[in-house]
Amino acid sequence: MGKVKVKKYERAIIDLMQKYRFSAENDEAHIIADSLNHHYQVLRTGWTDENTYHLWVKIHFQIKPNDKIWILENRTEDDVAEALIKRGVDKADIVLGFLPAYARPYSDYAVA
Repeated sequence: MGKVKVKKYERAIIDLMQKYRFSAENDEAHIIADSLNHHYQVLRTGWTDENTYHLWVKIHFQIKPNDKIWILENRTEDDVAEALIKRGVDKADIVLGFLPAYARPYSDYAVA
């Protein structure tokens, strides 16, 4: 991995994730940044009602060994790939990993 590129991409991802850090009355956001294995997540936890606890991944990114950012989950209404581009990430280094491999060539982003 190119250390300079990975650090730049990591900063862009963490900066973007800050947007989703808000918490509500019965819901809390958690930012998970694993710089060793290059996984980055925003988790939401809380109580739907007094008997129902929830935990889900709102966003999950991974920087793969080829320096590409894989968007593995995006449960937001936002185009997080475009948000990364605005933060300096090269479009050719973004893979929509939540799409099946056969659909990625039609995404305008990298395929792998």
